[in-house]
Amino acid sequence: MKIREKEICQAAEAFGTPLYIFDTDALLDRFRYFRKYLGEEISLTYCMKTNPFLTAESLPEASRIEVCSDGEFRICRTLKIPPERLLISGVLKRETDLREILDYCGNQALYTAESPAQLELLNHLGEERGLALSVLPRLTSGSQFGMDEDTILSYIANRKSYPGVEFRGIHFFSGTQKHRLAKHRKELLKLDDFCRRLEQEAGFRVPMIEYGSGFGVPYFQDQEEDVTTPESLGEFQEMVHSMTWKGEFTLEMGRALAYDTGLYITKVCDVKKNNGKNYAITDGGIHQLHYDGQIRGMYCPEVQVLPEEMNREEKQHYSICGSLCTTNDILIGDFECRPLQAGDLLAFGRAGAYSVYEGMSLFLSHELPGVVLWNEDQGIRPVRLQTQTYPLNTPEIR
Repeated sequence: MKIREKEICQAAEAFGTPLYIFDTDALLDRFRYFRKYLGEEISLTYCMKTNPFLTAESLPEASRIEVCSDGEFRICRTLKIPPERLLISGVLKRETDLREILDYCGNQALYTAESPAQLELLNHLGEERGLALSVLPRLTSGSQFGMDEDTILSYIANRKSYPGVEFRGIHFFSGTQKHRLAKHRKELLKLDDFCRRLEQEAGFRVPMIEYGSGFGVPYFQDQEEDVTTPESLGEFQEMVHSMTWKGEFTLEMGRALAYDTGLYITKVCDVKKNNGKNYAITDGGIHQLHYDGQIRGMYCPEVQVLPEEMNREEKQHYSICGSLCTTNDILIGDFECRPLQAGDLLAFGRAGAYSVYEGMSLFLSHELPGVVLWNEDQGIRPVRLQTQTYPLNTPEIR
C-alpha cells in the first residue's frame, strides 16, 4: 500500500476511529500481478463477499463479480454493475430473490446451481420467461455444497428436458486458505476426469470451468506468500494448460486479491499495567477485525504505530486489547513498540479481505467503523460514515 502516514492520520481525524481504509490502486495492481503470471487466457472473477466496498473498483480488471446473496445482488444493482458481468452464486436461492434478480439480469448473467432443487427452479423460471438461463452446476468437493458427479451427469444427459437452462460449464470450490499447490493439482485432475466423463457419457463438451482457487495468503509477521508467488502461479498455469479438457477457464478469487489492500485504524484509549504487564485498550476490537488463524492474539500482524516521529524511547511490550467485555478481545498478545499513550493510532495491515467482515459486529452495540477508499489520483473518499448498531439491537416497544 502506498498511502502515507499523514493521509492516514488525516482520515482518522476527519472520519473518526475505528476506521477502514482500502487502497484501490493496490487492488488493481494485484489483479495485474495475477494476470501477468497466469496469462491472459485465464480470466479472473472477483468474489465480492471478500469486500463489497471493492466491488465496483474491481471492474476494470475482473471478468465477473461473484454474487452470493440477494443482499450482494442489491449492492451490485445499486452500483449499476452490468448484468453480463455477474455470476449469481450462493448456497441459498429463494424464488422471490431469483425473480428480482431475473428482472435485472435476465439471461445475461451466469447462474450456479447448488442442488437439484435449485436447478429445477432455474429451469422453471427460465421457461416461464421464455429464456434459457446460463447455468453452471456446482460440483461438490465432498461437503454440503454443490452436487455429486452422478447427479450433475444425469441432468446434463437429459438437458433437452430442461429448455429453461443452458448448461455452460462447471463450477467448483472446495475451501479457502489452501497453501499447497498439491491440493490444486488434485482438484484440477478431478475436474479434468469429470469433464472427460461428461463428454463420453453425456455427449457434452464442457465449455467453461469456474474454479474457486482458495489461494492461501500470509497475514502475520514472518509469513510470506507461497502459492501466489510468481513461480507457483507459473506452475498453476501449467497445470491448467496440461488438462485434457480445453475451454474457458476462470479463476475465482477474493482473499488473494484483496487481503493486502486494507488498513484497520483503531485508537489507543487507555494504557495501564496489571501485575507488571502492559495493556493498551483500543476503541476497536475483534468484533471488527479478524485474521484467519488468529487465536487470542497469539500472532502479530503487520501493525504501524502513528504518529511515528513521537517518543523514540526504548521499546516496550504490550497486550493490545479491544473494547469488548470479554477476555477474548485480544488483538495482539505481545506487541513490541515505542511507549504507547492515549490518542496513538494503530494501523493494522493486510485487512482488505474477510478479516473486516468476520467479526461480531453487533456485539455490545458498538458502532460500525467508517469506510474510506484511497488512491493516488483521488486521495481519500468516504463511502460509509460510522454507523450506530444499537437500533438493530433495540426491541420495538408496542
